[in-house]
Amino acid sequence: MASIIKFPRSLDSPVPRAARPWIAPKYLEGIRGKAIFSGLVEGIWVAIVLVWPVLKWVLSIDVFFQLFRMIYQWGRADVHDVWTFTLHFAVLTSLTCFVSLYKPKGNKF
Repeated sequence: MASIIKFPRSLDSPVPRAARPWIAPKYLEGIRGKAIFSGLVEGIWVAIVLVWPVLKWVLSIDVFFQLFRMIYQWGRADVHDVWTFTLHFAVLTSLTCFVSLYKPKGNKF
């Protein structure tokens, strides 16, 4: 015969709601703003790393397009494509640094 393991909260012995311990504060007392921010950054890093091979190509093509757009409209005084190119290039550079240099604290990846 198989041995049956009874768990603490079985249907045979119902525990009243007032007698149940409140578990949530134990888990939440150690969480502060720094831990929440670090978890958020790690989640963003994982999401970017998962789509990075495709995202890298898309952003690189966009920066290349912005470069030629900037060169084409260089002489016009009312167009500020230098700043647009600089912003797109900065986003590509910062995401490249973020993906390649940042490592999560747990070394899970």
